[in-house]
Amino acid sequence: MSSVEQMAGSSTQVAARQQSRGTTSLVLGAVAVAMMVCPLLPVPVPMWVRLLLVYSIVPLGISAVVSGFVALRRMRGREGADRFRARAGVVLGTVAVVIPLVVIVWAIWALNQAYQ
Repeated sequence: MSSVEQMAGSSTQVAARQQSRGTTSLVLGAVAVAMMVCPLLPVPVPMWVRLLLVYSIVPLGISAVVSGFVALRRMRGREGADRFRARAGVVLGTVAVVIPLVVIVWAIWALNQAYQ
């Protein structure tokens, strides 16, 4: 294999790697948002499974946001980089963190109003 073929192969591998950056963030964010419906799982699903999934939402959301920002930082200054996956992962991760926190704050407020 000549050096030109090696360089062409390595440049296509680098381009493919740059295109797939942010995929981890997107997957983590999508899983975290999908897990928000875990309390609605059917009754035969054991309660410990539902609770484990519910308690994993915020950590997965935070992981999605962090990995998305890391991917965006690594893509900074590169012209052919596709930032969509990383940005989508950041957005989904943010949603997965904000919605449970809003629900918790609302529940605390509602309980305080009920006992006054």
